[in-house]
Amino acid sequence: MRTHEFMIHADFYRDELLSVSSQASRFASDILLSYTESDHEHRVDVKSLLGMALLPLRTGSIVRLQTRGRDELEALEYMLQVLEKGPA
Repeated sequence: MRTHEFMIHADFYRDELLSVSSQASRFASDILLSYTESDHEHRVDVKSLLGMALLPLRTGSIVRLQTRGRDELEALEYMLQVLEKGPA
């Protein structure tokens, strides 16, 4: 398993999160994103369109990305690039 924690630098809106989810589906590995809001931890499968559509990723959110599987390193690096860069 690979894990990386980082801060979101720009708001992500529904269309952008759906695009992230679609991009994640190219990997065989499981990709999970978690963050804490109001003392409650939220976890979502990044490949889940519905889960990502309902996810409020806003500037300043601290998130943890975890990948597990045969291409976990490639999945982690790619997802970090997409999420740390922010929406296009």
